[in-house]
Amino acid sequence: MNDSWVYHHFINTFLFPLTLFGVAFCVLGVLLYMLWKEKRKEGPKENKSS
Repeated sequence: MNDSWVYHHFINTFLFPLTLFGVAFCVLGVLLYMLWKEKRKEGPKENKSS
């Protein structure tokens, strides 16, 4: 009889970690992309300017 509660519980326990994982994945992707761009920009020129 308590279908709505089960639905909410399912969302709270399944969607929350999924969203967290998605955000973490996005941040990691952006960081990796920036690192890759830096490396490509460096390329032949060994410019170490942090």
